[in-house]
Amino acid sequence: MSRLRRCALRFYNVLRPERAEVDADREVAAHLALLQDEFQSRGLTPEEARQAARRAFGGVTQVKQSHRDARSFVWLADAAQDLRHGLRILRRGPLFTLTAALSLAIGIGANTTIVTLATALFFRPPTGVTDSARVVDIGSNRGPGGFGPGSYPNYLDVRQRTTTLASAYAYSRFPQPMSLASTENGIRADRVFGTVVTTNYFTALGVAPVAGRLFDVSDSQQPGASPIAVLSHGFWTRRFNRDTSIVGRTLTLNGAPFTIVGVASAGFRGTGIRASDVWVPMGMAGTITTRGMAAFTDRAAAWLLRGGRLTPNVLIAQAAAEMEVIGQTLAREYPTENRDTTLRLLASSPAPGSNGPLVAFLTLLTLIVSLVLAVACANVAGVLLARATARRQEIAVRLTLGAGRGRVVRQLLTETLLLFAFGGTAGLWLAHGATSLLSSYLLASSFALDVPLVVDAHVLVFTTALTLVAALVSGLAPALQGSGADVATALKDNAQAPAHLRLRHLFLGAQVSLSLLLVVLAGLCGRALQRAGSVDPGFDPHGVELASIDLSGYTGATGPRFARELVDRVRRLPGVTDASVAAVLPGGFETRRQGLTVPGVSPPNGQRFFGVDWNIIEPDYFSTLRIPLLAGRDFRAGDYQGAPPVAIVSEGAAAQFWPGHPVQDAIGKYLVQPVFTPAGVAKGSLTLFVVGVAHEVKSTSVLDGLARACVYVPLQQAYTPSISVVARTSRGQRITNELQTLLTSMNANLPIVTAQTLEESLAFGLTPQRVVASIAGSLGLVGLLLAGLGIYGVTAYVVTRRTREIGIRMALGAQRAHVVRMILRQAMTPVAVGCALGLVLAAAGSRVLTAYLFGIPAIDPVVFCGVAALFLLIALSACSTPARRATRIQAMDALRYE
Repeated sequence: MSRLRRCALRFYNVLRPERAEVDADREVAAHLALLQDEFQSRGLTPEEARQAARRAFGGVTQVKQSHRDARSFVWLADAAQDLRHGLRILRRGPLFTLTAALSLAIGIGANTTIVTLATALFFRPPTGVTDSARVVDIGSNRGPGGFGPGSYPNYLDVRQRTTTLASAYAYSRFPQPMSLASTENGIRADRVFGTVVTTNYFTALGVAPVAGRLFDVSDSQQPGASPIAVLSHGFWTRRFNRDTSIVGRTLTLNGAPFTIVGVASAGFRGTGIRASDVWVPMGMAGTITTRGMAAFTDRAAAWLLRGGRLTPNVLIAQAAAEMEVIGQTLAREYPTENRDTTLRLLASSPAPGSNGPLVAFLTLLTLIVSLVLAVACANVAGVLLARATARRQEIAVRLTLGAGRGRVVRQLLTETLLLFAFGGTAGLWLAHGATSLLSSYLLASSFALDVPLVVDAHVLVFTTALTLVAALVSGLAPALQGSGADVATALKDNAQAPAHLRLRHLFLGAQVSLSLLLVVLAGLCGRALQRAGSVDPGFDPHGVELASIDLSGYTGATGPRFARELVDRVRRLPGVTDASVAAVLPGGFETRRQGLTVPGVSPPNGQRFFGVDWNIIEPDYFSTLRIPLLAGRDFRAGDYQGAPPVAIVSEGAAAQFWPGHPVQDAIGKYLVQPVFTPAGVAKGSLTLFVVGVAHEVKSTSVLDGLARACVYVPLQQAYTPSISVVARTSRGQRITNELQTLLTSMNANLPIVTAQTLEESLAFGLTPQRVVASIAGSLGLVGLLLAGLGIYGVTAYVVTRRTREIGIRMALGAQRAHVVRMILRQAMTPVAVGCALGLVLAAAGSRVLTAYLFGIPAIDPVVFCGVAALFLLIALSACSTPARRATRIQAMDALRYE
């Protein structure tokens, strides 16, 4: 018989063991019959021959077992037996099985969710791209690990000099919100997100159209030469109901007409995490975006992300080496614009470079969810150890009957693997729900994030591996301890097992320390959020409506007039008490920085300029936000283009520019704003006359407490197309619809880009702290619950094991208080050690949160002492019931126990 046939028959016998049993019975019967015939031929009677044959043959059961081993795979048969036995064991304790599986599901599901998010952000190649493994990203860096955007001239040099890339493309860093309207069918203006790309963008990526065509090399990339557009499949479906006749029609983007030439394939969403509705050629950037034609010649203007496709048979390492050489060459040829700048090449990902704050934040979340899984594993390991201790007699009987220690260890590990399999399956289900909720949140965000969160094969492999490793780590120690019992001692009725108790205390201490670490992290973020709610930001955010709009279709002459008229009409809306316009709103993430000089005052640390926050506003901005003017006046109608340039400085700016003088002395002083050419060369300066001093405000996220020096200039003298309307209502009502109606009446092609209240904007600035606080807090409470159950289980086990001793002590006159102290001392010792270790870990771990705890010390006494007291209180509560039960033990019951 061939080896393959024997292997197949063995597998068949594992699946159909009854067939092997029939063969074994027939073969044994044949051997016994032959032996019996032989003994009968020697003159024995049939009965004597039968008995002699059985003696000569040996143990029938042992022979049958050898037959089974020879006809099947022993390890598979044992595994099947272990699975059946494990299921019976878990079914006997449904409460333990459900509790342990649920705790494991939370830990495994949280880890799976974070891994799914990280995979979608950093490792999943763009969909709809042909041979995506050959697509790479190109980034610039001025330091270790950087991966930033670059300029258009540098992109052209890379495209011309590379030999390892078959093609190199570029696209704008972020999809820009635009107003879109159809000039043919009268569809109302709407907000869309558009990306400007080089004409070889789709060709290099290998994207196919579903209607019409995409950009190609025949389309001119010269400025203003190709007013054409490609729609995304999702936008085409959502807005035009998959109407193929849309090809050839004209759309108006930011007031400029574009002819639709095609629709991209359904799977293609772009090459970043920001969703695009429409793509336009790079040459049209000056027409529909805030960047003028200077962006195509300014080598220092880093506004493009770049990528490429590898030449056949070229490895990424070879292309990366060439790109580094090209970057060094450009740095030598253009030392002013490219000083200390190099080029990096990496495999393509939705978040090119995979570094920065996003990675740090995901790493923090990964540490948090890993701690939760560690707490769950420690809890399960402690319970498994207790179950192994309770089954010492059963295990001793197995060992006595001939089972090897390895066989017993496999049985106990199989039970653990089954438990973790249930937890892992439930964890995948939880992860699916969590990723669905997260996807909905990202799609509904004002930034149009498109991160497809899919629990794919890679995530399944990770979850499976995580479940197996966690099961082995959690179950190995209990299995080894349980199978290593001394048979003679274990067969005696309930002998003591101090080693098991010490190991359970070790698991309990680890569980308490990790749970305390989680709760401390949540407490620190909660304290930071509480401080954010109590700190005075320097303005009143209540009842303020924000509506950001883009006036890219307007010129430097028409844009300011439109903004002034818009504010005047907003003030006349019902319920509006004040209104203004600003380029940057306080309390958020976005800021503008500007360098200034002050006549007669030298910048600190030998710098060339004073660095300040820069804001462009309309009159009544300060009254709308309730920001007091400490001196001077507000901007007024006379501060227009052509009039003497004026500025208002913040209290901090006045103190920085003119230290030692009262803020009133800033009135009448001058600031000098340098003016640069597109190449970054200074060509002159603009002198600003200070007319007012404003109260200090928190210029960035309210939580960080930063009140940096700020300078305000009027929109009429420093026009910018990206502005936000700021309107205060009398009763705090939302007026988004009224604002959109007003905008439509003034310009039908001008939609609101984003609409929210100032309080919502401030809350978004606190998103990292809220996420960390909610995740660490909720999972920390799970860990606290598990720790409480573990403490209760250890204490109850101690009381059960010492029942006889406690009864004898009570019979000999021991007081109940003495018994309670004895039980609490033994139970609270690992808790106290775990709390101490947890505080040490929390003191070290809180350093990671320093960036999110502005104004709150990393080692906050309130949080640390409060959490430690909470854990001790929970531990005492968990110990109280077993301790009270110990005081009610009767002497006769104790003597009859065991």
